[in-house]
Amino acid sequence: MRRVLSLGLVLSLAGEAHAAKPKHKPPPHVPVAVAKPTSIEVTVTEIAGGRAYVTPGTQGGVRKEATITIGGKPHRVIEASASYAVVLLEEGPVREKERGRSTIVEEQEVKPSPPPRALATWAHAWPEERAPASEQQPTFVPLGEASRSRKWDATLAFSAGGLIPFRGQPGASFAYTELDAKLHAEPFSVPAALDFDGALRFYAAEDLSSRVGGSTRSYLWIRELLASYGNANGWYAGLGRMKYAASTLGTLDGLRLQAKLGGGVTLAAFGGFLPNPLGGEFAVDAERFGVEARLYRPDLKLRPEAALVLHGSMFDGRPDERRASAMFAIYPGHSRFGGHVEVSNFDADNAWKANAVEVTAAGVDQSIRFGPFELSARLDLIEPERSRWLASYLPTSWFCRTVASPGTPTNAEPCDGQSSMRATGTLDLSYSKGIASFTIGGNTMGDLSHHDAEPNVFGGFFSGRLVRIAKHLRFELSGSYSNATYVNMFGGTAGVGLTLFDDAVDVSAYYRRSELDYASADEWLEQNGVGGVIVLFPTKTIMVTAQTEAIVGNDVNALLVMGTVAWHPRF
Repeated sequence: MRRVLSLGLVLSLAGEAHAAKPKHKPPPHVPVAVAKPTSIEVTVTEIAGGRAYVTPGTQGGVRKEATITIGGKPHRVIEASASYAVVLLEEGPVREKERGRSTIVEEQEVKPSPPPRALATWAHAWPEERAPASEQQPTFVPLGEASRSRKWDATLAFSAGGLIPFRGQPGASFAYTELDAKLHAEPFSVPAALDFDGALRFYAAEDLSSRVGGSTRSYLWIRELLASYGNANGWYAGLGRMKYAASTLGTLDGLRLQAKLGGGVTLAAFGGFLPNPLGGEFAVDAERFGVEARLYRPDLKLRPEAALVLHGSMFDGRPDERRASAMFAIYPGHSRFGGHVEVSNFDADNAWKANAVEVTAAGVDQSIRFGPFELSARLDLIEPERSRWLASYLPTSWFCRTVASPGTPTNAEPCDGQSSMRATGTLDLSYSKGIASFTIGGNTMGDLSHHDAEPNVFGGFFSGRLVRIAKHLRFELSGSYSNATYVNMFGGTAGVGLTLFDDAVDVSAYYRRSELDYASADEWLEQNGVGGVIVLFPTKTIMVTAQTEAIVGNDVNALLVMGTVAWHPRF
């Protein structure tokens, strides 16, 4: 019985073991391939400045140069960081929280750089190179707008004003209008230019014809009308009315030719006609000619400049002026030291009884800056400019002291033959820091010939400004006093100003007082003025100013009105 049970148990266990085993052996394990995504979902989180910021960034697989499609329109990824990407909205706007899909840009494998070579490997491998700055010669120029064209520049300005006496007060009304134009044009690829600077002026007054200075009130005043080729500091040719014939000479209607000698040195020759000295009209009664040697080296530490001019003139078919003049200046740091001198040669029989050779002008000037302070001084010695050409326009008393003779017209009185060298000097100290700026100084003028009858002047002046108080407010105060042989003068002005709308509007008001004490009068002449000025900048190219002042005094009671509109277009 036990054997039967045992056998049955064994058979049962064997059957279970047979049932537990699989009928077929399974194949070995094979990994299942997962398809790579072809795009990445993104979401717009912010929009600003024509760009959209989307998430995710490079951590989510969105990289630079990928294309993101939002609303059916493709947009280019221009930048990407770990957390976001920047999309340039060239195909149209999108909305915040709008979703889209980004293409996948494979990440480039970054290969490590090879280890650097030992420093000794490169010893003496190349010759020593010169620094580029050591071969450059930049020109010091005034600060200005770099965006403005240097080939085309124009300014148009219209101004008008007048003096209107109060009702019942003495004095005649006076009015003027002026249209100014300045033009610089370089229309060709070569350095050829045309420059014009002139004005149309009109005057109106009941007694205009009887007022002094009628010959100086020309209706057309041309300061410059010049066609030129080349560079002012190199090879150059200019034809027409020049503002400056040379470094020490003024207007000339003629020709200037200049050659570049190297080392910052130029040599020029000029010649032409002298315009009318009173009204500026073209005239042919006098010619001026000369040569100029000039040094200009802004590349050096002291930035030196100097000029020597030898020139002469002809009037009425005979030699007239014969002069040599020179000037120099150096600029150590932010300071300046300069000077000038002029030597003239006169005929033995000249009408002014001048010596054959005289120093007719000389001067020195300096400006030293130290921190917020600047100290400036100037001293000039000058004699009247004497020439037969000028004597044909002006009375004798303009050139020398005259000796009255019975029966001789005033404008034909002879000179006394004594020198009338004048000395003028100015000294001032200024301070400028933050919102405050102040200047105080003095000036003097005297006659070195020690003639008791010659006038002498000594005076002082000051000015002060506080600007940008609370970003908009300013205060101004100035005054001057002079003691002279024939008249003592005092003047003072106090004002307040306000700027508005990002400096597009400037409004100011002031009070002015002046006093004159003539040696020939028994009382002071007093004058009080209250006025205002408004300056408008409606655009970046237009400026409008208007000023009015009510004047009350011993000799005048009137209203002064002035205005200007200026247009400086950008090219």
